[in-house]
Amino acid sequence: MKNNNVEKELPAKGDLSEREELIKLASETAAEEKDLSDFTDMKYQMALEKYLENNPGKTEKDFQEAVIRIPLEGGGSAKIIKFSDYKDPAKKVKDIDLASLFTPGKTLASLSMDEREKVNMLLRLTLGKKD
Repeated sequence: MKNNNVEKELPAKGDLSEREELIKLASETAAEEKDLSDFTDMKYQMALEKYLENNPGKTEKDFQEAVIRIPLEGGGSAKIIKFSDYKDPAKKVKDIDLASLFTPGKTLASLSMDEREKVNMLLRLTLGKKD
């Protein structure tokens, strides 16, 4: 192993002809960076003013805490859909009772070929496996 914990270096792929263009896409000039900073500052100021207008007596610190404490356990702003709320009660999942096909205490090793085929067929139907 080398010092960087890489066991085997992989050969590079491609001729790096797009490298310069990708670097340009991934970086901004100082002027572009300033514009982005100004834009985010403007958006922050607008959101702060709206918050203070809608919440009299609150401070900028309250605004920052409100933004920081946006609950994310629900996936942020995305709506969580529980499929169980929309399932059709008429399409109930059917129970498969393998034990009803055999005598109590019977093991898989003691099944006949016919019984094993029944078990395999039920498992294929249940799990969706195809031969």
